[in-house]
Amino acid sequence: MIKCIAIDDQYSSLVGLQKYIEDTPNMRLVQQYTDPITALRELATSETVDIIFMDVEMPQISGLELAKAIRFRTRKLIFTTSHQEYAFDAFEAAGDAYLLKPYSYAKFATTITRLFGHEMTGGANEDYFLVKNKEEEHRAVMVKYEDIIAFESFHNYIKLHTLGKIIIAYLSLKDVREQLSIKNGFIQLHRGYIVAIDKILYIDGNRITMNNHISFTVGDIYHNEFKSFISERLIISSRKK
Repeated sequence: MIKCIAIDDQYSSLVGLQKYIEDTPNMRLVQQYTDPITALRELATSETVDIIFMDVEMPQISGLELAKAIRFRTRKLIFTTSHQEYAFDAFEAAGDAYLLKPYSYAKFATTITRLFGHEMTGGANEDYFLVKNKEEEHRAVMVKYEDIIAFESFHNYIKLHTLGKIIIAYLSLKDVREQLSIKNGFIQLHRGYIVAIDKILYIDGNRITMNNHISFTVGDIYHNEFKSFISERLIISSRKK
């Protein structure tokens, strides 16, 4: 179980963070503070935890100053703030990650997976991420990259087609491109789909069919990328006809 402490003078930020932690398997919020001075006093003699989430801008003492006093009480320190300019200072203060408010659950889960992936799955590999599934009362579910067939744009959501089921998540394809590790093994050839290359069943002209029989025509703006994709992978006999 990954034990967490949250320090933020904005109660609304603590509420949102608490919900993210509750929705994530193997995580538990053991204490939260809106007053950094109280946090300093109590954490000076407390047991070590796995994560401290800490705001940067707080009254009386900043998160950067507080970190110097209590960094030894946590394995990982994650700064949370609305101000991007503190990123360098956060890492100088021995921060392990930096979440820029307002951050999505996908960004939160990706960060936790990067820091604690092997512990969240009992030693399994880290080729996965967590996402909230609308079809399962927004519970966070684990998704392995190797099981993904396609990401499909679906109104204000995406349909995540996997080998076992379809997950509906409150994300966009932009979120997928920016927050997930899809640079290798995935390709976007239509504005509504990002697909796993190894799950392509066949290509007929400029129409692609996946192994779950999703089918779409390559978009005009992706023509050059599609042409390169085909030329790099299509084997053609060198014999003359």
